[in-house]
Amino acid sequence: MIIGIVFLLLGIWQLWMTVRTFKNIKKEGNENTSPFIMLSLWGSIVMVVIFLSLAINLLSGAF
Repeated sequence: MIIGIVFLLLGIWQLWMTVRTFKNIKKEGNENTSPFIMLSLWGSIVMVVIFLSLAINLLSGAF
């Protein structure tokens, strides 16, 4: 139960940081911005999906 809550909080925090980073890059990005930033944001969204799915499974008792 506690591990599920931890994964839920991690997923929410990760999503919040990803959205914040995307908005910051959209607003202040220029030619000096790394071309790999979109790949890292995509990886971050994948981690959000993993964390939230683990949280839902752990909180529902599937594991």
